[in-house]
Amino acid sequence: MRLLFFCAVLILSIAAMACGDDEDMGDSGNSRLKVVATTVQITALTQEVGGDLIELHGIIPAGTDSHEFEPTAGDLRAIEEADVILKNGIGLDDWIDDTLGASEAEPVTVTAGIETIEGGLADHEEEAEDEHTQDPHVWQDPANAQIMVDNIAATLSDADPENADAYEANAEAYNTTLEETRNEVQAIIDEISREDRKLVTNHDAFGYFASAFSLEVVGAVIPSLTTGAEASAEDTAALLETIERENVKAIFAESSVNSGLARTLADDANVTIVDDLYGDSLGEQGSGAETVHGMLLANARKIADALK
Repeated sequence: MRLLFFCAVLILSIAAMACGDDEDMGDSGNSRLKVVATTVQITALTQEVGGDLIELHGIIPAGTDSHEFEPTAGDLRAIEEADVILKNGIGLDDWIDDTLGASEAEPVTVTAGIETIEGGLADHEEEAEDEHTQDPHVWQDPANAQIMVDNIAATLSDADPENADAYEANAEAYNTTLEETRNEVQAIIDEISREDRKLVTNHDAFGYFASAFSLEVVGAVIPSLTTGAEASAEDTAALLETIERENVKAIFAESSVNSGLARTLADDANVTIVDDLYGDSLGEQGSGAETVHGMLLANARKIADALK
């Protein structure tokens, strides 16, 4: 009897261990897709598409200049462990290609299919020939943001087919939000008289926004696509002449960029300075501009208030 008892205990123990192994495998099999997004805009769009189905790591935080950013050790670790890496491309985040290390994931450019426009570098012969001349700030047009959303959904669906329907549904819902935002922004801009819809910005970050909403960018304090460039004395003098000639009402600078020179120019030209637009970044949580659609609306209201 004692032998039978020990045999029964042994059998039950083996069965329990097997069940435990099955449960561990189940937990592993149900682990969320690990996704890395380079820019704060891509992080925000990916959150809308992936929701709780993914484990999302955004590299560039809100309020940070994308052009001057360097990843941390934690970012490098997240990149190495990622199942999916999403990048902007167009010269904005090429640094990601130098930080892949042992990562098995190849970066996916979510701006693929977007028709880009040329920016400030194209007009400056002194810039190095290998510099990017295409404007990377494509998300400033809601139609481009919708393409980014579709590309993100397709990428997540390929990596995680089991949740493809959810990703597609989330993408469709957010694209509807972006379409509604486009209409709201246009209504806000329409409050500005036609002759006053002229923008002078801190650097060339709002070309897509201007094109989408019938505004005209007549100059930039830093006539470049990157904030790392510097304006010459000749550039500054020419910009002051443009402001006076075009009867520009305000200079717009970004919250993530030093606005010292823009503020000095605004004082010299006796025009309003607005130094909290979102160009390369989004707002902090709770600001109302922590999403792409919220950022577009926030910028539109600030522009309209200054130009009306």
